[in-house]
This record gives sequence, C-alpha cells and structure tokens, in this order.
Amino acid sequence: MPMKILILIFIIFSFNYIFQACGGPATKQDDGLTEEERRQKEELDEIESLLGITQDKEESKRNTPQDNKKSDETLGLLDSDEALMQSQQPMVEPQKQVIQPAKTAGDDKKVKQLEKEISSLQNQINEKDLVISDLRAQLSFQSEQLTANPPQYSSYSPSGYSAPDVDMDYQDRYNKGLELFHVREYRSAIEMFESLLATSANNSLSDNAQYWIGESHYALGQYDKAIIDFEKVFTFPKSNKNDHAQYKLGLCYLRKGDSVKAKEEFQRLIELYPKSEYVSRAREKLNSL
Repeated sequence: MPMKILILIFIIFSFNYIFQACGGPATKQDDGLTEEERRQKEELDEIESLLGITQDKEESKRNTPQDNKKSDETLGLLDSDEALMQSQQPMVEPQKQVIQPAKTAGDDKKVKQLEKEISSLQNQINEKDLVISDLRAQLSFQSEQLTANPPQYSSYSPSGYSAPDVDMDYQDRYNKGLELFHVREYRSAIEMFESLLATSANNSLSDNAQYWIGESHYALGQYDKAIIDFEKVFTFPKSNKNDHAQYKLGLCYLRKGDSVKAKEEFQRLIELYPKSEYVSRAREKLNSL
C-alpha cells in the first residue's frame, strides 16, 4: 500500500478520535444513525474509495449466481480437457513399443542377410577347393595309370625288366571310385575305396584309396572323420599323397575353426615337404590367420 495512503488513513482516524473526545452526546438522525456514526461512515466510505475497496465490493455484488455457475462450468471444461489429455497420454507409449520391435526385426534381418552371404561365400570357397581337388585327382589318376600301365613300344623286354604287378580288377574299381567322387557321389565313393582297402592294403593304389576316402569325408563336411582318414595316409610306405594329406589336415582344422591347430599343420607341411606344390598355398593360409 502506498505510504501516502497510510499517512492519510492515520490522519483521518486521529481527527475522528479528537472529535469524538471533544464532542457532546451523539444525536440520532433519520437513518437511525447518530451524527457521529454517520460522519464515521462517510469517512470510511471515503477511505474505501481511496483504497479501491468500494469498486471491489461492487464487482463482488455484480457476481451473480449465474456468473458463478458459468465459472464452475468453465472450470469443469478445463478439468475435462486435462482429463482428456491425460487419457490420451498413455496412447503414445504403445506406438513407441510397436516401432521398437520393427527396428529390432530390421536389424535381425540385416544380420541374417549377412550370415547368408557369408555362408554363400564359404560354399563357393568349398566348391573351388573341390574343383581344384578334382583337377588334381585327374592328374594323379592319369599319372597313376601311366605308372600302372606303361606304354609298350615293343614286345621285347630287356633282361631283368618286369612289368609292375598291378591287379587290373583293383585298378578298375579304383577308377570307378574316382568317377563316383567326380560326380559327387561321395558316400558311394567311400564305400568303393573302403572295399578296395578291405581287399588289399598293400596295393600300390591303397594309399591313394585312403586319401580319397578323406577327400570324400571332407566334401561331406565331416572334418573329424576326414582328419582320421588323412592321418592314415602316412601309415602307407612311400606314399605319394603325404604332402596332399598334410595340406588337407590344415584345411580340416581351419574349417573346424581351430586356427591354432591349422597353423601347426600348415607349418609342418612347409618343414617336412619344402618342395611340395602346396607350400605356397600353406604360406598364404598362414599369412591370413
């Protein structure tokens, strides 16, 4: 409240006290008030006018029950709007929950796609390895045929010369086993080569039959069996498949995910068979591990 108004109120009440103390007995007027009471009322009205109290009273009087009713209705509408907003608020959360799984599903789809591509590349690598193995098998087969059946230039044989002792039936069955391998009838090829070893393990083609059993198991993805088969190749004396089997051992462990053992096998190939055609490939595998 301004300081001037406070001073004015103090002065008015001071004069009122002085007049009341000095004045005579109060006389009542027509409105039922004494002159002194009427004067005090006028002074209070004047003070209220100065303070703006009169206007507030008039405004409060003008606030009819209807206005109060409108005010209550307005508050009710505000409460209804607030309740509506609160009721709509939880509806946002389910939308987030619906979007989140969709995002996760998309990520899973990308991961599955990458895994599929990796698997496809791995299959291509395996296919190339098989093609290379097939080509080497054909070369080996032709070399073995020449060894088993040397060309006869004449019917004359020098003194002391004797043709290699080759069982033609064994040779034919061995060739049949290679044919089955080339057309990817790996299980049938295994049966054919195993029957050859059961017939004789001392034939010049026995170590080769054992090697191709390992190649067949490798092609079938049976790496543990292939490892056993390739290790058996070393048991044959003077086998021409030792370096081949050693290299395949490294590949078997690599396919199994055992990089430590794979390194050992590739390193053993380099040390034991330095002139092997597989040495360069073994070095490449070691550099990639």
